[in-house]
Amino acid sequence: MRRLLAMRRDRDAAVGGDPETDDQDAGRAMIEVVFLAVLILIPTIYILASVMRIQAANFAVAQGARDAGRVIDSAPSLPEGVARAEEIAQLALTDQRVPSEGMDLRFVSAGSDCVSSPEIAPSLQPGDVYDVCVVAVVSFPGVPSVITGSQNTVTGVFTLHVGDFREGT
Repeated sequence: MRRLLAMRRDRDAAVGGDPETDDQDAGRAMIEVVFLAVLILIPTIYILASVMRIQAANFAVAQGARDAGRVIDSAPSLPEGVARAEEIAQLALTDQRVPSEGMDLRFVSAGSDCVSSPEIAPSLQPGDVYDVCVVAVVSFPGVPSVITGSQNTVTGVFTLHVGDFREGT
């Protein structure tokens, strides 16, 4: 064992290393690795949480629009169908923990843009076709709504084909 230590000292002396000062750097690599891991991990977790939040909101509005359209089609009257559609769209948003306060249920012509197109009056006439749109505001984790405002919206669309053999109107 002494022989190995002596050989190490001779080797360090030949290379120019000093065994007295080499021990000062011991453990620094661990600190650097932990620092870099935290530096990389925190933004990665934030980005992942934001992407997951957007995906949940997209799923919520798509589900809300689909369910709202189906409820309107099966409703006995239009006012009751629209009321049920509003309620079921809010329920779909709540299921995915998306705030339903900023939700907007819109009816537009089939194939039109849900946000910029003029809203039309829904109907239950057999053969009618129109889009049911659910628009919701998404909030990002850790960012106050004062900064983002209501610009972060997601939209779900369902094209409703009122049944040709529907009874009553």
